[in-house]
Order: sequence, then structure tokens, then C-alpha cells
Amino acid sequence: MSNANPWTADKEHLQEILQRDEFHALQDNGPSLWERVIDFLIDLISKLFSWSEVPAGAATTASTVVLIVGACLLIAVIFWLFRRMVWEQKRQSPLFVHGEKIRTHADYLREAKECAARGDWRAGERSLFLALLVYMQKQSWIRIEQWKTNWEYAAEIELNQPQAEGQFRRFARAFEQAWYGQVEVDQSGYAERIRELEQIFGKEGQHE
Repeated sequence: MSNANPWTADKEHLQEILQRDEFHALQDNGPSLWERVIDFLIDLISKLFSWSEVPAGAATTASTVVLIVGACLLIAVIFWLFRRMVWEQKRQSPLFVHGEKIRTHADYLREAKECAARGDWRAGERSLFLALLVYMQKQSWIRIEQWKTNWEYAAEIELNQPQAEGQFRRFARAFEQAWYGQVEVDQSGYAERIRELEQIFGKEGQHE
């Protein structure tokens, strides 16, 4: 039996891996977050296997297993953080294209129906969301600005028309998943949202 901790070398080895170039690009985008994640993983592995006595034969095998598991876990965390970073960057992009003229809510609803007819569900979700957004501005519940996020619109609605907040969040979630997350559009849900807006807009939404 040996009283030396066999996991010290593994911790140093893992730290050495984390210094390689392939980890630096992502680390530069969020150093404080990366430092916390990396420190947590290293400390967790070290604490889980910080026995005072380990059989010499078992130490080598277990050491390899721990290193592989730790590397796989780290790769999974990197992948998740990278996707999260891309998602957030997309969400910060303007909802309206520069110079785009804001049309009426009835125009956007009609456009959403046309998109559905030709199978362009992704663009249709944007039109549905804009139809609701423009309608809410017409009701003086929000004020549309290019720099605003959906969270800020939700805060305005909560203040001015709390009953409509749930509806706004449903439409916003469907739009974000289709437009930014590339999630396949649920066609039955899409049709239901069209009917929902038609009921809200009344004859104005159906005939303008």
C-alpha cells in the first residue's frame, strides 16, 4: 500500500490538457465561466478519488478510466456551452432587418398563411410573431424597438397588459425555436396560432 495520492498526477495531466490551443478560443469568450467550470470538474474528480491508500495495480487502470470520463465530461460541457453561446448570439440579432418597413398586423398574419401554403414554416413563424408584436404595439402594450429583446417586451406586457403575457411567451418561444434553434415547426400548433390571431384580430385580421 502507498500513502501517496495517485490522483495528483491525473489532476495535473487534466490541467495540462486544458491549456492546449483547442480550448483557448472558447475560453476567451467567457473566461470567468470557463474557469469556474474547469475548476469545478478538476476539484470534483480529485475529491471523488482522493483515497489515502490505493492498490498499485488498481491505480493505473482506475486512473485511465477517470481521465477518460473526465475528458468526455469536459467535451460535453464544451459542446453545450458552445451551442448556448451561438444560441444567445442569434437571439441578440435584430428582429427586423435594417431598413425593413414595419407593416400592419393583418399583413403579417396574411403572410404567415402564405408561408404555410408554400411550406415555408420557419418564415411563417416569424410572420406570426410579428403579427402579434405589431398588434400589441397598436394596443399600446409595447413599443417596438430594434434593440429590444423578447424579455424586454415581456416585461412591458407584464406591466401594461398582464393577461397577454402568457400568449406572448408562447408565440415568442415558437418563433425562437424555429428561427434561431432550427427546431421543426409543429404544423398543428402553427395552425392553432393562426386561428388564435384571427380571433383576436376579428374581421380586421381576416379581410384587410
